[in-house]
Amino acid sequence: MAIRDSLLRRLKLRLFQNLPGDTGLRYRRKYIRLFSHEAETQMDEAIRAAAGGICIDLGANIGRCSRKMAAHAGRVYAFEPDPWTAAQLRENLADLANVEVIEAAASTEAGTVQLYRSAGFEEDPDFQSLSSSIVAQKRNIDTSVAIDVPQIDFTAFLEGLDTDIAIIKMDIEGAEVAVMEKLLDHPVLHRIGHIFVETHESRVPELARRSEALRKRSKTIARPVINMDWK
Repeated sequence: MAIRDSLLRRLKLRLFQNLPGDTGLRYRRKYIRLFSHEAETQMDEAIRAAAGGICIDLGANIGRCSRKMAAHAGRVYAFEPDPWTAAQLRENLADLANVEVIEAAASTEAGTVQLYRSAGFEEDPDFQSLSSSIVAQKRNIDTSVAIDVPQIDFTAFLEGLDTDIAIIKMDIEGAEVAVMEKLLDHPVLHRIGHIFVETHESRVPELARRSEALRKRSKTIARPVINMDWK
């Protein structure tokens, strides 16, 4: 009975995600979450297989995933643009010699960009730091609460490594769409083993169609293995 209920729920969410507007986006988020456990398992397997390799954590926050990567990787690059969060990240990972914290936003070009925080950031930065984004259209940020942060052309960064990359985890609060669009058209893509992406179309409805296009395109690519259902 439990299996039947699970299958019926999956079918329901798969159908309802196509409803228009916010209703469809809410069901879309629930549908994607059905696969989050599978994505986490796939990532854990990829991390174990990345022994001695390079892993990249885009949107590292306070370092949970970076630490997991560091247990197996030769080198981990942890990107975190918010200065408050980056300070916590450095403190949390200070015991790991193979992790380099990069205090910058991963983007499609180099320079400076505004990072938008949520309205309640100062009251609860531990929780609210999860929402910070360089995408002004994101629903759970306040564009009046912004700071300037450096941004890095991520494909150029990968080129500069001049070696294969085992894993990229990408949780960058809406900016993943532009970064992935550029990356999928770049020759450096084929030096990557796995990419795990969390999409944010429920928070940035303007990105829904582009996110879906990336999801469909990623399924046609043999290398790297791309999972856009992470989290």
